[in-house]
Amino acid sequence: MKIKALDDFFQSAVHYCSIIEDFDSNQIHSKLKALLVSLLDLYSKAIFLPEVEPGNYEVTDLNIVVPQIDFGQYDHYWEVFNPYHLEEPVGASLSDDILDIYKDVKKGLLLYEKNEQIEAIWEWKFGFEIHWGSHAVDAIRALHSANLKKSLLSYRVR
Repeated sequence: MKIKALDDFFQSAVHYCSIIEDFDSNQIHSKLKALLVSLLDLYSKAIFLPEVEPGNYEVTDLNIVVPQIDFGQYDHYWEVFNPYHLEEPVGASLSDDILDIYKDVKKGLLLYEKNEQIEAIWEWKFGFEIHWGSHAVDAIRALHSANLKKSLLSYRVR
């Protein structure tokens, strides 16, 4: 199956997962922008994934090892789940968002690498629409704020 949107998403997914797998919490300030750019790319490419029907594949344990990430002062933030309904903000975790996205995307990559492309596309698209897409939007907002805070601090130092 040769579809440009799929190839683009696959490359973005590989890049996102490699950033997470190589994340060094000691270099958090230099990693936040790279993570934000990668997540924006992943999200924008997921929008164009093709619609497919799930096959009758047997769900197998893909043994996804989830890396540990420490975002330090940037891990906990406030969010509102429904922007169209006034409600109290709730606490959220950037590491939870980033690693939930990682698990869903990595699952699709493992399926794709096993030549189960239709199943991988379905996992990515379905997960994007019902799970990891919301985590991505929340993480993008948090990463934007963290990068902005970092930039403002550098302006004060000058």
